[in-house]
Amino acid sequence: MAEPPKKQKLLILIVDRDNDIGRKTGLETPIIGFEENLKAAQALLLTDPEEADANAIFGGLKLYRELSEKLGDSVEIATLAGEEKEGLEADMKIMRELEQVLQKFKADGCILVSDGVTDQFITPILSSKLPIISVRRFVVRHSESVEQTWLILGRYLKLIFTEPRYARIFLGIPGLLMAIIGILYLINVASIPIVLSAVGIYFIMRGFSIDQKIAASFRNFLQIFRMPAYAQFRAYAAFTTFVLLLMGFYTGYISTLRAIEAAYPDAPDFSTHVWWWLDKAPFIIGAYINGSIDLISVAIFVTIFANIVYYLFTKNVHFWTMVRGSVLLLWLWALLKRTGVILVTGASGGLENQQVFLLILTAILGMAAMSVTILITRILRKTYSKYFRRKTER
Repeated sequence: MAEPPKKQKLLILIVDRDNDIGRKTGLETPIIGFEENLKAAQALLLTDPEEADANAIFGGLKLYRELSEKLGDSVEIATLAGEEKEGLEADMKIMRELEQVLQKFKADGCILVSDGVTDQFITPILSSKLPIISVRRFVVRHSESVEQTWLILGRYLKLIFTEPRYARIFLGIPGLLMAIIGILYLINVASIPIVLSAVGIYFIMRGFSIDQKIAASFRNFLQIFRMPAYAQFRAYAAFTTFVLLLMGFYTGYISTLRAIEAAYPDAPDFSTHVWWWLDKAPFIIGAYINGSIDLISVAIFVTIFANIVYYLFTKNVHFWTMVRGSVLLLWLWALLKRTGVILVTGASGGLENQQVFLLILTAILGMAAMSVTILITRILRKTYSKYFRRKTER
């Protein structure tokens, strides 16, 4: 006889990311259970009747009553809190508290009860530990009359001046900008276009989180100095590859311009003589290849060599793939180098032309070298199979 389906355990979660409940009531989180959350919500409202987190807790309590009638003991409610400054520390504290709750109540999923302000920060944390089945937002409804609107506006303005979290954003940053602009005007450095451009750039950076991405990239860069030796070696190789690639593209561009100036000093304007420039496209492509291929090939070789060293010391079987890759890169470089010469010189004909002969010879020798490399690496791979090992799934 089939076993009856197991009841799914649901956890109703209220998350106070900036820890208003801890700062204003002195209560410790996590707060688990209906009665404990009811006392916490009442204490928070008695301290601050306008606190949105208290409404969220009452919303969660209402939802708990509705679900407990259907699920009985298979539903629980808990309130988690972060830190006043929010950010990473707050998120880590929320994760720790969630783990404490899950130790006491093994939930199969959760319902997030929120005021809608910090959902984007909280949901990734919760979903990493258990599925989020639903998100319920409880927003306080206000009267639409003019008097009430102005009253609410006044309350929010009061928050701006009294709450440090809002004051930093709405007072601190604009104040700093105005102070800098005023000083620049006093020393006759700033002008209206410069000021507007600076403010616009700042808004763009904040709006698209560019400043946060730059800060994250800088932090990741600093992590290089704490990495293991092999990881530092590969990180340096990746950075070197990036720089050499940029320089390769740049030198190709400069070399092409100089080649055009030397070969066609009276070259017409592109906009009026498009067909003339299209006719010279092989020459331009060849000049770019000749000017860039050396640095680009060295950049790719740096990455391949770093992987060869890494796989050798970690006894990874991909070592042989990198060895073949280095030989392939060498002959691709030679082939493209010969191609660039033909495109620049405009060589034509068959084997009687020296440049064409060298290109064909390079292609044939490359095929032979790759065949020999594949054969040798296969033999060596079997010979040193005890040293190298393929990573297996655990």
